[in-house]
Amino acid sequence: MNAKNLFLITFILLFTVFCSGADLDVGIWDRFETSITNTKSYEDPYRDTELIVTYTRPDGSKLQFWGFYDGDSTWTIRFMPDMLGSWKYSASFSDGQPGKSGSFNCVLSDLPGMISQDEVNPIWFGYKGGNHMIMRSFHVGDRFFAANWPDGSRKAFLDWVQKQGYNTLSFGSHYLNRDADKRGRAWNTPDLWDNPSRKLKEAEYDKMEVILDDLAKRNIIVHPFAGFLGANSDYPNNSSDRTLYIKYTLARLGPYWNEMLNVAGPELAKWKISESEVIKIGKEIQSLDVFGHLLACHQTSNKNFFKNQSWNNYDCYQGTKTHDLDKLYTELTETFRSSGMPLYAHETLWSGNKNHPGYSDDQLRKNAIVINMAASALNFGDMDGNSSSGFSGSLDLADKRQARHDIIKRVWDFFETIEFWKMSPRPDLTRSGFCLAKDGEEYLIYRPSRGSITLNITGGHYNVTWINAQDTGERIEGGKTTNGQNLSTPEHGDDWFCYLILD
Repeated sequence: MNAKNLFLITFILLFTVFCSGADLDVGIWDRFETSITNTKSYEDPYRDTELIVTYTRPDGSKLQFWGFYDGDSTWTIRFMPDMLGSWKYSASFSDGQPGKSGSFNCVLSDLPGMISQDEVNPIWFGYKGGNHMIMRSFHVGDRFFAANWPDGSRKAFLDWVQKQGYNTLSFGSHYLNRDADKRGRAWNTPDLWDNPSRKLKEAEYDKMEVILDDLAKRNIIVHPFAGFLGANSDYPNNSSDRTLYIKYTLARLGPYWNEMLNVAGPELAKWKISESEVIKIGKEIQSLDVFGHLLACHQTSNKNFFKNQSWNNYDCYQGTKTHDLDKLYTELTETFRSSGMPLYAHETLWSGNKNHPGYSDDQLRKNAIVINMAASALNFGDMDGNSSSGFSGSLDLADKRQARHDIIKRVWDFFETIEFWKMSPRPDLTRSGFCLAKDGEEYLIYRPSRGSITLNITGGHYNVTWINAQDTGERIEGGKTTNGQNLSTPEHGDDWFCYLILD
């Protein structure tokens, strides 16, 4: 066989393998996507047919999801695999139009996993697959997704977000445009639903997903502050349209590993939605979300209406706004921590917000510490009035109060130096400060001022380390203790951590 014939045969074999649909490699927690052309003419392609997809996992188990109409006779299948190995899928239209089947390989990826409860200690946020995290969240007003905000400005803002160490953003206008003065009215954010025609707008989802793709690549978690339904917004107002809207949104956004879910925005009574309706919608979202995303409803201050609902798997707290650290800790630990799930302290420390007290740098730092000592995820704000003002509203880097962001960053940086996910708030163990503990192994106590600490510990020999809360690089060995009694802070500084680890 001459070289020319050998080359021709090799080319034909490679071309045949390529065209035969050789399995695609998809990273675990990443998105598998393919499309189907359906040339049948539909009066309403969103309602007249449905693309049902059955997925077979590598272990043989099956689940059903659905595709979505993507315009121009195209339906898209999108999925997030959660198990390594070979997957199969079979897609069929409910009206009998030709479907599609195939397979893909789920392989290792560099993604941390889908945002979820921590798998060791579910009162903390974490990732499916076992990775731990301190949620470092910043609140963003209504501008971020707007087409009339230049892409270059968005990029500069996100570059700063990553440099600052933020891993989560909460958006005022995400699914919804909060069409109110000094909120979303000035911003051309994606308009996903048209109420007069009762139609979804796939092109608006396309615009939103370009930005979501960038956030996913940057490993930034997304929280929709206004949820699926909210005040001053365009969303379906009858149950059948609402189901269509929820299913379509989940078909497109459900396969994003970095998406949290939220039923509705805060202050439900102002836009006349009842607790019973929220519960009904929450159950519907849970039943349709095959991926098991985090789902909550934003809560008003001092309330936890939905903690006993099976669909509510994290708490989103509007929060107490105070300089009183004892009050702050008590509300976080007693009102919400009893639920045994992650707590998103959403409106609990918004610097410059008109509904919060003014915070000195020390007050800001101490509040941030206590929020973390309550095993709560802080959503920080940098505002000048309401939640869509100041830097949180403009996202103009010239408006940021950098020193305040640096204070919060240093608090988070410290907590990442310890195995925080092993510990839980234990106010019963001491009255001398605020305590996180894994009883019998390690204890972290925060004392907001100098003095002594008395701690009820399980027996054993513990190494004691004092950590200066103003400069956590300063660490002073405090000897050993077997009973946790009468431990005295160093005589200098102000507030201190006391860290006990079983010898």
